[in-house]
Amino acid sequence: MTNYSQLDINQRINLKGLVEAWSSITIERMQKQIDQKVYGRRRPRSRKRSLVRTGKLRSDWRKRLYVDRANGGIKGMQLSFMLYGRFDDMGVGKGTTYALSKYQRVRKNGETMTRKPSRWYSKEKAHQVHRLRELMARYYVNITLAALENYLTDAVTVHV
Repeated sequence: MTNYSQLDINQRINLKGLVEAWSSITIERMQKQIDQKVYGRRRPRSRKRSLVRTGKLRSDWRKRLYVDRANGGIKGMQLSFMLYGRFDDMGVGKGTTYALSKYQRVRKNGETMTRKPSRWYSKEKAHQVHRLRELMARYYVNITLAALENYLTDAVTVHV
């Protein structure tokens, strides 16, 4: 695997650009999942409280790229959103524990289920992490082949 400090300036910019583009696409797709799974379903009206949906779970996303100052390489990437989104994904929330949520799904005595999980996070996160792995593998294989071709004078053909 090629060290980040051994890459030329174009390859460094391409790597950071790849990670930035991936994070933007990931946030966009996660927000689309939130629109479909969380904000797309109807909530029953409650007489006790009439909460208005603020849409902060959809709009309040942050991304941060961690850069290694010594080598100038990328240490990591962080995507953050409101913690409430994880609770909505699991079907738990204020006053409801995970065990109670599981119990409510199991009982069959005719009572309506008060909370239903809206799975927007888990599958999409796994898909996007897998996609990042594919992109990084392709990126590092292309960099290694280009470096190998630069060092050798003859043409090299590699079948993968």
